[in-house]
Amino acid sequence: MEKKVIFLDIDGTLRGFDGVIPESTKEAIRLARANGHETVVCSGRSLYQIDKSILDLGFDGIIGGAGAFVIHKGEELYHHYMTKEQKEKLFGYLDDNDIIYTVQTDKESVVPAAIEEDMINYYKELESIGIPLKNVAGKLKIEEDIVANPKVEKLVFHRSSKSLKEIGAYLGDEFTLVGLSFTPDGVNVGVAGEIGIGGITKASGIEAYLKAAGVTRQNSIAFGDGYNDLEMIEYVNCGVCMGNGVLQLKEIADMVTDDIDKDGLYKGFKELGLI
Repeated sequence: MEKKVIFLDIDGTLRGFDGVIPESTKEAIRLARANGHETVVCSGRSLYQIDKSILDLGFDGIIGGAGAFVIHKGEELYHHYMTKEQKEKLFGYLDDNDIIYTVQTDKESVVPAAIEEDMINYYKELESIGIPLKNVAGKLKIEEDIVANPKVEKLVFHRSSKSLKEIGAYLGDEFTLVGLSFTPDGVNVGVAGEIGIGGITKASGIEAYLKAAGVTRQNSIAFGDGYNDLEMIEYVNCGVCMGNGVLQLKEIADMVTDDIDKDGLYKGFKELGLI
């Protein structure tokens, strides 16, 4: 078999939302790399949010911030940030509509001082059901003026009074918008989603990575489970949805494997002949 590049989402794919990485997942990645294939993290998380337990699995590269940056063999190929005009438009809209959100930068998660109490209370609700802040947002900082922060990659919002359709109509092509697939029992997430830079997705990150790696699209595979994996699964030659993935992703995937906690990643690798 020719060398494949395998792009892997983190939450719901490599590990459960409880933070547990199945032993079979660790073994699948080890065996695939031993067979000469490349494995690449492809996540909506920023670099500081990808913890050691994930990186220790062994990866040849990282696509983070849902395509905001790409690292190939330790070299950063690019890193995109929102412009001042984009930040003014986006934050102004969210603030005017009382939508709570956390901003992802290159080094930390940032919450506007004006909504600090509401956002912290939301994270405390998650912690009360066993989902710690470090698993959701990572390192947290409070800032008075986020527009002045030059390193904004994307953001995640929660409990919006506006529908995704309404938000998308306002934002237009300047931004990418996807619904949030993280819906834990016991906490009201409400209308929630991720907003990034227009034209920047996991798929655009994969395109850049493959070019740097000298590998054709024909030899690309991806595993995912959520709404922000849609472009990734459509772009690669073989897109695989986890059994615990959202219905919309299952409908467009080339293959659906088992749930993450039923050795889904290992079974998928096995079925594709990667191990």
